[in-house]
Amino acid sequence: MKKWRKEIIIQAPIDFVWPFFYGDIDKKKMIFPKVMDEVIIQQTDDVVGSIILQTYQNGSYTEQYELTIKKYGEEKNYRMLQESFLLNNRFRMTTEYELESRDDTTTKFTYTSINKPKNILLNVFQLFGSDEVVQNFMNRTKETIENAYEKEKD
Repeated sequence: MKKWRKEIIIQAPIDFVWPFFYGDIDKKKMIFPKVMDEVIIQQTDDVVGSIILQTYQNGSYTEQYELTIKKYGEEKNYRMLQESFLLNNRFRMTTEYELESRDDTTTKFTYTSINKPKNILLNVFQLFGSDEVVQNFMNRTKETIENAYEKEKD
């Protein structure tokens, strides 16, 4: 099992940042450019346990994953979403997005990713993995959201 956890400050209010992670597919595509579509296939009243079919473009082929929402929280100054899915029938992926309002124009974004291989041999290969992909995601997310916020303010 490999776990990454990164934090970054985004210069935008939490209410502006949240739809990039939950509820607005067009905004979500801006930070997850390989996501093509999402369809809710099972909805629960409290969101936890809901299942979303996500279509994902990976190179020349299209994949679909069933994302299960494991945790969900939406308060005035705090938002959180944890999703779990099986990647390529090899890895159980759990991703968590936490947003915490610092003030009216600043949001702390914490991203956690846990990759748990189904095959013990794949565990060895994870030992050599770097956090470069996660860091690139964090930087792209910050830049995309801040640019979108600046355009909306103008």
